[in-house]
Amino acid sequence: MTVMTSPSTAKAARINQNCVLRRNVKTQPYGRCSVCSLQLKQCHAWQSNGWSFALVVVTLSLLLVPPGWPQMLLAAALLGVVVWQGLVNHKRTDELIYGQHRLMALTQELRGKQLLIEQQNENLAAEVDARTAELREANVHLAAANLELLELDKLRSAVLSNVSHELRTPLTGILGSAQNLRDGIAGGLTQAQHEYVELIESDSGRLIRVVNELLEWSRLQSGHIQLHRASVAVQPLVDEVFMLLRPAAERKSVTLEYADGAASIEGDADKLKQILINLVDNAIKFSPEGASVRLHAEPGAGGLRILVEDCGVGVAPEDVPHVFERFFRGRSADGTPGSGLGLAIARNLARLHGGDITLQSAPQRGSIFTLSVPNAGAAA
Repeated sequence: MTVMTSPSTAKAARINQNCVLRRNVKTQPYGRCSVCSLQLKQCHAWQSNGWSFALVVVTLSLLLVPPGWPQMLLAAALLGVVVWQGLVNHKRTDELIYGQHRLMALTQELRGKQLLIEQQNENLAAEVDARTAELREANVHLAAANLELLELDKLRSAVLSNVSHELRTPLTGILGSAQNLRDGIAGGLTQAQHEYVELIESDSGRLIRVVNELLEWSRLQSGHIQLHRASVAVQPLVDEVFMLLRPAAERKSVTLEYADGAASIEGDADKLKQILINLVDNAIKFSPEGASVRLHAEPGAGGLRILVEDCGVGVAPEDVPHVFERFFRGRSADGTPGSGLGLAIARNLARLHGGDITLQSAPQRGSIFTLSVPNAGAAA
């Protein structure tokens, strides 16, 4: 019924294109537009009609005055004012009508966009619900898989513990028999027999250490380890560790060194000794012949730090974050014997004390393992 045009076009043609009458200023300068929704007192055209009527009455009243050029001039001026006022008010009325129709068009456009947004919101809500249902189902499957993994882990730990116990007894017997043969209890040995006995003794001892590490890891995982804290002097503790590992060090001509003998630490003596055994044994394994392994203690944040430093091949940067993972064997292992549990057990025992073990290493520059153990109050 109506046609939308720009204000410039309506102004140029002086035709209100939004009016059903297509009102033209020249042919219809007065009167109220039939599509206008304004009240009469708000319509400029309607208000101008009242003033124009008064001016027309004044102009016609001049006819009662004797004719003359002043009267004619005044009448012409009044008629000109009437026409000018009608044109001005007509223009204002057209602009108001156009603005009203433009506002209605924008309202309809916004309503259309609102409906589109509502539809998109509904689609998005439906998609979110669908994805939520999928995630919920995936969480159920993950929970079931996690429970299954926990059961398998418990079963693995139980089997590992039982197998380790079953292996340790015969391995201990094999080691004892090899030591008896080496000591000549069953008679003298030839050089070749002595070498075979030493090989049996070495391999059985290594297997016993692996079995002990497996058992220790099983106890750590099951939470059956309790700490018996006391003040422990570091010097005697290190002496025991060096005494146990000196044969392995002598086979590689590795020197064991320790400084700061007056230090003491709060913790479980047996567990601390196990930590140092694992750290020093690891340092010996990866040290070249004729090298040295150095230990020294220094005060730490609320406790003591024991540093184990070697001159070995070091650890590759990409392996450093994984060296404390169970069964991990780094690129620098190159067939070095070991189960991959020693460092993992050491860190777990350190964390049971409220401390930790960190590593600083670089290829061909050795490694520094730092055992940090807090005082009893800080650990609690």
